[in-house]
Amino acid sequence: MDDLYQLLREDALELESKFRRASIEGKGTSQEIADFREHALQDFVQRFFPFPHRVTKGKVRDTFGAISDSVDCIVCNPNHPYTVDTHGKFRLIFAEGVDAAIEVKPDIGASAEMLRGLEQGLSVKALKRRNPPTLMRGGWEYERAFYVPYAIFAMRCKSNPLDTLNEIAAFYAARQTPPLQQADFVAVNGVGLFVNYSDPGMYCWSNKASVQEHTGWFFEKWAEDTLAGFVWRLQMLAHASIKMQADLLPHYLQPTAIQAIVRAGQ
Repeated sequence: MDDLYQLLREDALELESKFRRASIEGKGTSQEIADFREHALQDFVQRFFPFPHRVTKGKVRDTFGAISDSVDCIVCNPNHPYTVDTHGKFRLIFAEGVDAAIEVKPDIGASAEMLRGLEQGLSVKALKRRNPPTLMRGGWEYERAFYVPYAIFAMRCKSNPLDTLNEIAAFYAARQTPPLQQADFVAVNGVGLFVNYSDPGMYCWSNKASVQEHTGWFFEKWAEDTLAGFVWRLQMLAHASIKMQADLLPHYLQPTAIQAIVRAGQ
C-alpha cells in the first residue's frame, strides 16, 4: 500500500533524526545516548505491536535455566504475565512470552559493534521455548517456533553492504552455528535487510526459479523502504502465540518486489 510505505519513509527520517539528536541530548554520557536511541526504537515498535503487547528491555530466561544477555527492545506477547515493578520495568521476561528481541547497534560498519550484536543474539537463540506455539505450523515453521526471534536494528553498515553481509555469514560459519540458532535478520535504515533464510520455504521472491541456493544469508536492498521491510519481517517471525486470524499488516506491507537480493559469498 503506497500510503503506508510513504508514511514509513517519513518515520525512517524521523527515527534517524532521533538517533542523531540522542548524541546531543545524552552528550557526555554514552549510556544516556544509548538510552535515548533505545527509547526511540521502542516507541516506534510499540506502534506496530500495540497494547496488550508490551515493549521493554532486559534479559530473557527459559525454563531450562538459560538467561540471555540484556536486549534493548523486547516485544512481549499479550500472554506474557505482568511481571512489572512500580516503575513499569519487567522484572522477569520469559521466552514463551516473547514475540521478538531487537538489539540497537547504531553503526555496524564497525566490526566490533556488529560482532557484539551477533554475540548477544547467540545468547537469545540459546533459549528454548518449552511449549512453543506449534499449532497449524509444520516443517521449518514448527522447528523455528522453539526459538526466540532475534534481530538487530542499525543506522549504518559498511559502505558496501555486501561486505557486511559476508561478515555476518563468516561469523556464523566460523562458529558452525546451526541456521535456527542464528539471528533472524539485521536491518540497516535506508539501506536494506540482511536476512537468514534458514529454509528454502522462506524464499518468496519472483526470481526463485533463477536462484540456485535458497538458504543462507541474503542482502535485500530495500533502500528508503527499509523501515517497511523491518516492520514486515517483524510481523512474519515465529511469535509466542498462534492467532486465530492472520495479522493485518503483512497484507499491506507485502512487497511486490525489492531492488535487489544477493546471497552471501556471491
